[in-house]
Amino acid sequence: MASAARGRFAQVRLWVAERSADLGAPVSVELICATAVARLRMSGAALTMHRDGWPEARLVTDTLGARLAELEVTVGEGPCLDARRESRPVVVSDLAAVAGQRRWPLFAPLAVEAGAGSLFALPMCVGAIRVGVLVLHRVSAGRLGPVALSEALAFAELAMGLLLDEQAGLPVANVGIADPDGVPLLTPQVHQATGMIAAQIDGEMADAFARLRAQAFADQRPLHEVAADVVARKLRFRQDGEGV
Repeated sequence: MASAARGRFAQVRLWVAERSADLGAPVSVELICATAVARLRMSGAALTMHRDGWPEARLVTDTLGARLAELEVTVGEGPCLDARRESRPVVVSDLAAVAGQRRWPLFAPLAVEAGAGSLFALPMCVGAIRVGVLVLHRVSAGRLGPVALSEALAFAELAMGLLLDEQAGLPVANVGIADPDGVPLLTPQVHQATGMIAAQIDGEMADAFARLRAQAFADQRPLHEVAADVVARKLRFRQDGEGV
């Protein structure tokens, strides 16, 4: 992770930790999304997971977010689907503008009619594995500056980490709020697999652990089973893709 991105991620973690302490509530996907809405001055958010190629709302913070998620599934097009397919952010400053109306002739008019002015779809990806998309929206049109975009991406990364930890059965304390580079002490085999993956991708332990969790998420298998395959050399990881 580059130094600037690392700094943004640290700031976002701090915001989430502060909100958690203020509310006396544990860190959760809901809390992360609520913090993103407040800090980035959004009207709402939705977090979608993708099963069989279609988005399924994991959570929504408001009725408009729910409506926008439903619309993409109904018409089969939209920023969330594009962000997931292209593995890059899709930033729509004005849904009523000609560019958006041409790109999504079915979705954009209905989104504007529903009350949305701008929409920002942020993919949650680890290598070639697509976990989901964090979608932020405003009722008014407006751009998302470079700093705000990097913060939004950090919120998406933090939410993805929590989702992967939930899938792996890890406790909330291991989400990384206090130590973004730490790998929780689980089993020797998981640590061994993480070290092997780090060597295979020529990356840091935290990145390797994220790849291991993402593979378990994609395969819908327990973390220790995927780790066992890595240790047995049945599964290897590429620098630019998923396990092979």
